Amino acid sequence: MNDIIPQARGFLSTSQPEKALEILTPHIASNSSSPEFLAILGETLLENNELKQAYNVLIQACELDPDASLGVEKFLYLGQIIGGADGLNYINTGLNKLNEILANINEGSVDEQELAKSVYRDVDEYKAWVIKKLNSGIFASIEIWMTDLCMEPEAESKCNELIDYSLSIDAENPESLSILSSIRISQQRQQEAVEALNKSWELFKLQKTKLEDFANTKETKEGGSGNGEDAFEVGLEYVELIQPLVTLSRYAIELEQYDTAIDIASNIQDINDSILDAFYIEALANLFKAKQMSTAKIATNSDEFDDYRELEISQLKNTPEIKQLLADSRLILTSAYKIVNSELGDENDPVLVQQVNELLNQLGGPIMSELMPKRENLDDEDVDWEAEIVSGDEE
Repeated sequence: MNDIIPQARGFLSTSQPEKALEILTPHIASNSSSPEFLAILGETLLENNELKQAYNVLIQACELDPDASLGVEKFLYLGQIIGGADGLNYINTGLNKLNEILANINEGSVDEQELAKSVYRDVDEYKAWVIKKLNSGIFASIEIWMTDLCMEPEAESKCNELIDYSLSIDAENPESLSILSSIRISQQRQQEAVEALNKSWELFKLQKTKLEDFANTKETKEGGSGNGEDAFEVGLEYVELIQPLVTLSRYAIELEQYDTAIDIASNIQDINDSILDAFYIEALANLFKAKQMSTAKIATNSDEFDDYRELEISQLKNTPEIKQLLADSRLILTSAYKIVNSELGDENDPVLVQQVNELLNQLGGPIMSELMPKRENLDDEDVDWEAEIVSGDEE
């Protein structure tokens, strides 16, 4: 039993939830009263998109460990599933326990023997994990206050309180600053939102560069032992940048920071060149930038556009700069078109696919020359193409 949970955790960490579920399933009946087992089972079911089963399992796990003494994750997951005021109650149980642990660490009262039994190499690594989990719960709480409970009179003050606490425990967390930007957008405090956005992006860039430098260093070193796990964790952390960067780029679009949105989207493509969101956002930023450069208000049938983003492409000024931005948008969307029509196409959000296609159609459709397969040996003057074709027909 003791090795089943670490095995399942290993499969989850390598994005193999179906294998984690496979090894856990035979042991469900014999571990129905183990909150640790039920917690990993619930998380695994979530990763396998079995939401209803995950809910039932996590409820049972929380009832068996009401004060989160045997793990906080189940309360954080369950709170996000439930949402609303009830969801906040579950998340708060996890946060309270994490705050207690953090206070003990700061006071130097961590049980060294217990720490030695854990997966953490030292107190600093343990503290980093606690802060990461605290932020996870804080972000989930903010999401609930900004959605399910947004009409409550204390919603704004609660969001401010939570994000302030997040930044107090880790002032250099780029995701905290990204969420701060989102909160300021909702409060219509645009300048503060832009400042938080820019600082978040600077920190994300620094984090991305450090991870790349680490990977490059590993590649240049020959052999070495004991670094495989570190390299894997760094690779995982690198990939995990994608979603928060996609979110940040959308905030940049909303704040009309188009150059920043383009920069973020380009960096997402560095990490993974099959992320459809990144291509759509980059193309949209170029298009909005072109519209912004054109006349802000154009009279049409005695009406005026109050928002330049509502302008039709045909109404834009025909300047070299604007023509280039439109050409760039079309080229980027052609790359997106390739992703949509590749073997990865079915994995994308249908709404996003529709947005890509609609925007591409406005710009004249995909660039056909970019869709053609690249010919090999173009510089090989000795190739007799006619003979090759004849030979192929004879076969």
